[in-house]
Amino acid sequence: MSDAQDPATVPGAGTQVKLRGWSRQGEGDESSHLRRHQELQAFLHLLEHSFLQDFLSKDPCFQISDKYLLSMVLVYFRRANLQLSEYTHSNLFLALYLANDMEEDLEDPKSVIFPWALGQDWRHQVSDFLHQRDKLWARMGFRAVVRRQSCEEVMAKEPTHWAWTRERHPHHGRAQRSFPKAQIPLPRGPGLSPPHCSLCALPPHHRLCCLRPLPVLSKCLSYNAEWQRPSSQAWPWSRGFLIVLPTQLPLEPGTYTLHIFSKLLLCPRR
Repeated sequence: MSDAQDPATVPGAGTQVKLRGWSRQGEGDESSHLRRHQELQAFLHLLEHSFLQDFLSKDPCFQISDKYLLSMVLVYFRRANLQLSEYTHSNLFLALYLANDMEEDLEDPKSVIFPWALGQDWRHQVSDFLHQRDKLWARMGFRAVVRRQSCEEVMAKEPTHWAWTRERHPHHGRAQRSFPKAQIPLPRGPGLSPPHCSLCALPPHHRLCCLRPLPVLSKCLSYNAEWQRPSSQAWPWSRGFLIVLPTQLPLEPGTYTLHIFSKLLLCPRR
């Protein structure tokens, strides 16, 4: 018998078969569709585990595990050709951390993954975790960029699944590279409540206001500055006010603190 075998006798070696003189696509496509369905079901089943449910519940703002980041995890699993037996908590945390590396600007939020993936002694295991992340990345052929369309195609296969309802609020969705670094507590692991989010706790009209940088009165206002206090009917807050700043006072993009005094402080004339 020669070393060369008939492709039809080697499972998965060929995509064409001949039947009664007709050539058509073989079982390759059907097998591929079945495989991808099995991968999706294995991934969604993994998300149902109580440990991961607890983890996801500690991210109520969806900053590190919104629907797009979760769908990226499955894309990474497929690119790495993971076996279904490798759809585990450990690999999910590695892929989710890598997805945050690729898509998110802030470094601190994703550190919440460490105590969940590594346990109480996580501080001494971070370097090994990052090494395992790099191994997964290499297994993917270093292809970590995922198009939005690819994520939406994943979600479209099971459009009613709860994981795809994890829609991030707009005030957590913008790039924040130029904003001052917020004071974020150390990562909270299993059994601890999620950190309080002052933005998500506000009513919607307050939340929209916080999307815009607040002016800081780093320079004394000139006499041309106008202070207006609308009526309570025209303003959503019962004790609100409006400040019209002079055009001579430029503001850089960022988050500002507005100090309110009982009387308007003006610079002395020079």
